[in-house]
Amino acid sequence: MKSRKIIGRILLLVFIAGVLVILGRVFMMDDNGNLTKIIPTDSARQAYASLGKDAFYTHKFSAPIAPDGYFTAHSLVYNKEQGELQLTARYNESVYKYLGVEDGSDFSWELRDAEGNTVSVGTVADTEQKYFYRHFRLIFSDVTVEEEDSLFLFLCCDTVDYPKAETVGFAVHRPGQDWKRYKLGSEEREALS
Repeated sequence: MKSRKIIGRILLLVFIAGVLVILGRVFMMDDNGNLTKIIPTDSARQAYASLGKDAFYTHKFSAPIAPDGYFTAHSLVYNKEQGELQLTARYNESVYKYLGVEDGSDFSWELRDAEGNTVSVGTVADTEQKYFYRHFRLIFSDVTVEEEDSLFLFLCCDTVDYPKAETVGFAVHRPGQDWKRYKLGSEEREALS
């Protein structure tokens, strides 16, 4: 009888530990608190100087992760006047293994239209490592996004055939998706002034 209670308690503790590990992993995956502020580029400063708080727009993404599961993005800010789009992309370090490339290989980021044409190649403005994720604040120039346009983010690598032609990127903008005014924080207003 005593051994059953001990075994039952051990199994309960193992179950609780497993649930805590799963919950911890879910919270780490949903952490979008890195690199969320606007990078004060010349274009962003010019737009802020001419339009003030009305210079920047945002919206939520329609999906939480790219269809192939290799990366995600958050914190989109679009400056229509200057054609600059900023967002933060993140991938798990295991992406090197999944794609069969050497750890630390360079990736590039591209915005593509619905036909797969490259609209803009991103510039990495800032990076940050948290847990086993690498975060990148990306800036795309010369971007025009009309209401009925589709725009997709792609993670690209020169050493492998990826993304393949049939690969669908991460949806940055979908037709009919409404833009909302981006609310600037005090640090962002100061940096843009």
